[in-house]
Amino acid sequence: MKTKRYSFILEAMQPIAHHSGTLGNVSLFMRRKVHDGKGNFEDVPFVTGDTMRHGMRDASAIAYLDAAGLLDEKALGEAATRLLFSGGMMTGKGDASKVDLARFTEMCTLCPPLGLLGGCVDNRSVPGRLFVDEATLICSETERFIPDHAKEWLTAERVTIKSFREHMDEVTRVRMDPLLDPSKRGLLLPEAHVDVMRRLGAGERAHAADDAVEKSDSKSTMMPRNFETLAQGSLFFWQATCNCLDALEEDSFDVMVAAFLANCVVGGKKGTSHGRMRSIRAWNVDIRRPSDTVSDCVGLGKTTGSLFVEHVAKHKEQIREWLRIVNA
Repeated sequence: MKTKRYSFILEAMQPIAHHSGTLGNVSLFMRRKVHDGKGNFEDVPFVTGDTMRHGMRDASAIAYLDAAGLLDEKALGEAATRLLFSGGMMTGKGDASKVDLARFTEMCTLCPPLGLLGGCVDNRSVPGRLFVDEATLICSETERFIPDHAKEWLTAERVTIKSFREHMDEVTRVRMDPLLDPSKRGLLLPEAHVDVMRRLGAGERAHAADDAVEKSDSKSTMMPRNFETLAQGSLFFWQATCNCLDALEEDSFDVMVAAFLANCVVGGKKGTSHGRMRSIRAWNVDIRRPSDTVSDCVGLGKTTGSLFVEHVAKHKEQIREWLRIVNA
């Protein structure tokens, strides 16, 4: 088994709108609590690992179908579509065809990204080997959690790190009422036009008389709404790690990462110039094997592991046989 990890500096090419809920008519950006190391907590915006992981799943499914020559064909069943693009539990209930453990194993052989992502098949959980971090906004509140190699790049590029508050923006949009436009009212049926003109007249009279009840009954459908965004140009730190069992899985992991970052769009408002990100710096992080790290017992000021390594190595043949016959 080989562990691969890639880490990235991502730049927001458009404002990011990744919301957790609403307060009144304001959509609030997703936040998590961060300790500043000095006894204080801040609710800092971020892009969830679930969003980044789903983006990798979606992009790798498209890349897989493209490689198989199936993008232009209607070749997927309902269960296979859900398995490729959403994962989760495949039970065979309703009108979905059943995907049991044997079938899932076969599909992982035919589609390597499924084995990396894992899932839930019938009544069994199948753990994945892909671990996707959240995209952390690079700000003064999160700076101490950014790895050294990324900090060194930020310093070399003379990036000024400011509070997350500097990155936040609140945007107002309005859904217009088409019936306020005379040219569009001209498209109405005669009876509908009469009803609309009657309501517009009632609204004018209610405004003049300051009649709150009549105002409510005759108000237009024009609706303002606000939502929080992170500013265009904001930087994020992001990592993805995978335990790969062979060269094919290593290459599959590379495809998942590359396909996602080739067209990386996260959060909401995608249809109105929000959410696009790009990688501006990448690192292939070397993950040391346990045999390389046991001699360094972090924080205790001593070395350890020599007896353990010597003992296991001495008995490796007995261990191999024991593992072959053990029934747990």
